[in-house]
Amino acid sequence: MGRHDGWLLTELFQELGRRRGGDPAVGEPHDSPLDQLLAACEVLMSDVGEASMRAVAARALSAYDALDDVGRLAFFTRVTKTYDVDAEQVRAAFRRWETAKSSGSEGGEELVRLFDVVEPARQQLLRRMNHAPGATLALVRMRADLRRLTRRDPELRSLDHDFHHLLTSWFNRGFLRMEEITWDSPKELHDHLLHYEKVHPMAGRAELRRRLQPEDRRVYAFFHPATGDVPLIFVEVALIRGMPERIAPLLENGPALSPSQADTAALYSINNALDGLAGVSFGSFLIKQVIEQVGEQLPHLAQFVTLSPIPGFRRWLGERAEQDADLRVLVGELDAVAEPANLSAEDAEQIRPRLLTALARYVAVERRDDGRPLDPVARFHLGNGATAWRLNWPANSSPEAWRQSYGAMINYRYEPEKLERRHEDFVRNRTVALGGPLRDVLRDAPTASLTRDTSTTLDDERGTPPMAPFTTIYRSFAEQAERRPDKALFELPDGQRITYRETAKTARRIAARLVADGVTPGDRVAMQVEKSPEAIALYLATLRIGGVFLPLNTAYTGAEMDYFIGDARPRVLVCSPDRLADHSHRAEQGLVVETLGTAGDGTLLDGDGRHEEVFDASADDPAAILYTSGTTGRSKGAVLSHGNLASNCRALLEAWQYTAEDRLIHALPIFHIHGLFVAANMTLTVGASMYYLPKFDVETIVDLLPGATVLMGVPTFYTRLLKNDRLTPEACASMRLFVSGSAPLLASDHQAFEARTGHAILERYGMTETGMNTTNPYTGGPRKPGTVGMPLPGTEIRVADGTTGRPLPDGEVGSIEVRGPNVFTGYWQLPEKTAAEFREDGFFITGDLGRIDEDGYLCIVGRGKDLVISGGYNIYPKEIEELLDAHPTVLESAVIGVPHPDFGETVVAVVVPAPDQHPQEAALLDFVAKDLARFKHPRAMRVVDALPRNVMGKVQKAELRKRYADLFAGADA
Repeated sequence: MGRHDGWLLTELFQELGRRRGGDPAVGEPHDSPLDQLLAACEVLMSDVGEASMRAVAARALSAYDALDDVGRLAFFTRVTKTYDVDAEQVRAAFRRWETAKSSGSEGGEELVRLFDVVEPARQQLLRRMNHAPGATLALVRMRADLRRLTRRDPELRSLDHDFHHLLTSWFNRGFLRMEEITWDSPKELHDHLLHYEKVHPMAGRAELRRRLQPEDRRVYAFFHPATGDVPLIFVEVALIRGMPERIAPLLENGPALSPSQADTAALYSINNALDGLAGVSFGSFLIKQVIEQVGEQLPHLAQFVTLSPIPGFRRWLGERAEQDADLRVLVGELDAVAEPANLSAEDAEQIRPRLLTALARYVAVERRDDGRPLDPVARFHLGNGATAWRLNWPANSSPEAWRQSYGAMINYRYEPEKLERRHEDFVRNRTVALGGPLRDVLRDAPTASLTRDTSTTLDDERGTPPMAPFTTIYRSFAEQAERRPDKALFELPDGQRITYRETAKTARRIAARLVADGVTPGDRVAMQVEKSPEAIALYLATLRIGGVFLPLNTAYTGAEMDYFIGDARPRVLVCSPDRLADHSHRAEQGLVVETLGTAGDGTLLDGDGRHEEVFDASADDPAAILYTSGTTGRSKGAVLSHGNLASNCRALLEAWQYTAEDRLIHALPIFHIHGLFVAANMTLTVGASMYYLPKFDVETIVDLLPGATVLMGVPTFYTRLLKNDRLTPEACASMRLFVSGSAPLLASDHQAFEARTGHAILERYGMTETGMNTTNPYTGGPRKPGTVGMPLPGTEIRVADGTTGRPLPDGEVGSIEVRGPNVFTGYWQLPEKTAAEFREDGFFITGDLGRIDEDGYLCIVGRGKDLVISGGYNIYPKEIEELLDAHPTVLESAVIGVPHPDFGETVVAVVVPAPDQHPQEAALLDFVAKDLARFKHPRAMRVVDALPRNVMGKVQKAELRKRYADLFAGADA
C-alpha cells in the first residue's frame, strides 16, 4: 500500500471515529483486526470514491486474514444482522409499485426501486470489497470459511446465499478456459494440484509425477480470469483397456500403456479446487470438453467412463438400517470388517449382492427435495449427461473410502452422441439414466425392497423403469401409530383431540365390521358421509383389509348415486344416518348399507370387534376408485393402486419437506384427491397433526394460523382470506407453507397474498387419474404465479403434439402427458377407454394443454376440450383470460368457444366485475386488442355475478358453453 493510500485510510478511519462520537483514531492498526474490519465495512458503505474504496477494501481483507475462527464468526454474524434488508423500505416500495400498477402505469421506475430495496445491503458491501486487488479470490476463500462456520450458526445461511448470488454472476462460465497440465507446467500449478486433490490425495511430487508424466495419463484444468492461475476444477484421466473396477491400478506405479493400445479413457478424479465456489455452476458440459479433447487426440478410443466415489452412501445406509432389519444385518457384517484387507473372498461374495442392491437404490432411486439424487457425485455426472453404468465393490481400500461407502465406487459412462439428450432429461424430468450391470442390479432386486420409479430410465429401455421403496399408506400410518400413539392426529373445533392410538383402534373396529359385512380383498367400499375423523378411520380400515375405497361427493343426488352404485357395484355403502331411508331399497340389490355420523354415531361403529390381520397389498393392487368430474359424458372411475398412493405421497413429503412437526389446517372435503390423498395421506404417514375442520370458514382459519404450519386449499380459500383484515404477517408467523391447487390461482391473488403475509403460495398440478404431477419449489427456486412448477420426484412430464405424441420444444403449446408411478392403472371396466388415453411408451394423455417456460416450469393453458378452433385457427382461452383479468374492472374471466355459422366456432368472454366496477365491452376489447391477433378477439362479452364452479372451485366451462350455445344462432353467415 502506498503512502497516499495509508494517509487516505487514516483520514477515513479518523472521520469514522468522529462520526461515532468516540476516539477519532478508531480503526488504526493498534485496534484489533475485528474492529478494523468492522470499521472498514462502515467506511465502505459510506460515500467514498473509487480510489478510497480500493484502499479501504484492501485493508478490510487484510484485517479479515488476521482473524481466527472466533473473530470470523463474529464478523459474519455482525454483517448478516447489520446489513440486512430494510423491511419497511420493502413494504413502502411494494406499495408504491402496486399503486402505480393499479393506476394504469407500467410501474417501471417503482419496480426498479423495489428491486433495489429487496437486495440486502451486505451484497453491496461484498461488491465494494471486491474493488481491492485480488479480491475475488479472497472472497471465494472467505466464503469457504463461511460455509464451514455456518454449521455452528445456521442463521448465516442468508449471508452464504448473498455470496453464492454474487459469485454466480462474477464467474461467467463463458470465460472458462481448459488447459492440459503436464509435468513441464509451472511449479505453482503442480502445488495447486497437490493441495486441492481431495478425491485421491497425493503424498508428494513423486505421486504427482505418476499422474502427469506417463504417456497414458492426462490432467486437464479449468481456469477463470477472476482467479488467475488458480484452477477451479481439474480432471485426471487414465488411458487403459476396459472399464476399471478398482482404483489401485490407476494410482499405483507400473508400466505405462501405449495410448494406441488403450480403448478406454477413465476419468478417475474430478476435483473442485475452491470450496468457496460450492454450488456455483460452471455449466453442465465440462466433462464433454474433456472427452472431446481426448477424443480428438485419440479417435480410436471406444468408451469414456469414470471411476467415481459414492461419498454419502455409508451414512445413508446407517440411517435406513434403523428401520430395516435386513439392512441392519448388512451393516453389522460390514462393520465387522475392521480393515478392508481382512475381507475374505468368501465374505465378499456373500455380502456383494445385498450391498450392490442397496448401492443401486441409493444412487438411482433415493432423491432430495428437488427430485435430484441424494448422492452429490451422481448429481454432477448425471447433470453432465452421463449414464450410471456399473457398481464396483470392493474398489477402494483407503480408510476414507471405507468411511464414505465401505470402499464402493461406480462407473459413469459418457456417450458423446447422447450427452445433451440425457442432460435435458435429467434437468427437466429428473431422469436418472441407467445402463449395463447397474440396470441389471435394479431389475433383479427383490420387490420387497424396491418398487417402480419411472424417473429412473434404463438405458435403451425407456418403458422399463426400475423400482423404488414401497410401503402402503396403511402400514405407514400403523408405524406412526406405534411410534407416537398419544400424539394428536385430529384437533377438532370443539377442542377435542383424537390420537393416533384412538384412530388405529377405530380403524380396527371398523375393519371387523366390514369383514362381517362380507368385504373381501378387491371389494369396493363406498362412502357418502359428512367429514369426520371416523370417516378417515373408515378409509384406513378399507385399506387394512384389502378393500377398494370409493369416496363419493355428499352433494350427489339419488339418480347420480344410482349410476355410481350400479357402475362400481360396491359390497358396502356407508352413508349419513339421515340418508339411510334414501338407500334402504339397495339392500334388495345385495348391497350392505351402513351409517356413519359426525358425532361418533352410526351402525358402522356398532360392536366392539377388532380385526388384527393386515392385508399384504402389492404396489399393483387396487386401493381406491375416484370418479372423474364428468364434465363431458358420464363420470369414469379411475382405479388408483396402493403403489400410486404411496409413491405420490412420498414424493410430496420430500418436495414440501412435510414432517411430524407440521400442524396442517385441513378444511378440504375428503371425497376428493386433494383433501384425502394429498392432505390426509401426508399427515397420516408422517406422524403430523391436523386441525380438522368440517368446512372452510375464514374466521376459524385465521384463528388457527398462529398455531399451524401448513394450509392446503383451493384458490377460493385465498381470495376469501385476502378479504379478512386479520390476515397479517404476524398472524402467519408460524406458517411455513400455503398450498393451492384443484383450480388455477389468479396471478393477482398470488401477488396480493405474498404482499399481505410475506408468503408466496405454492401452486401444484394434479388430477384424479395421476394424483399430483408437478409443484412449484418449496426451496431452491421461485414460486412463479401462473405456473405449476416442475415434475415431482419420480414423475415425468412432457408437452407433446396431440396427434403424434412427438415432444415439442420449450415454449410451444401442446398436450401435457405424464408418466410415473403416480399414474393410475386404468378406468374401471373401460379397457378400450384406458388404452386410448395412453401412448405406446406409457405416457398418459391428461387432456390438458400447456407449455414449458424458459425456466423449465409447466404452464397450464387449458383443457384440450376448451381449445377454440375458429376459422381454422387454434385459440387458447388462457391467453385471453390473462389479459382480461389484468383490466382493473375485471375480477376474473372465462373464455369459451360457441358455435358460429361462418367460423364454426367463435370466442365469447364471460367476465365477473371487480368490486364496485362496471366492465364495458368496448373498453375491454380495446384493452386486449393490442396484444391479440384479430382472430383471437372475443366476438361477444357477457358480464355475470359469478362463474359456475364445482365443489373444488374449478370453473365449469361446459356449463357456460351450454348457456351461450345459441348466442350466434341467428347470425348471418
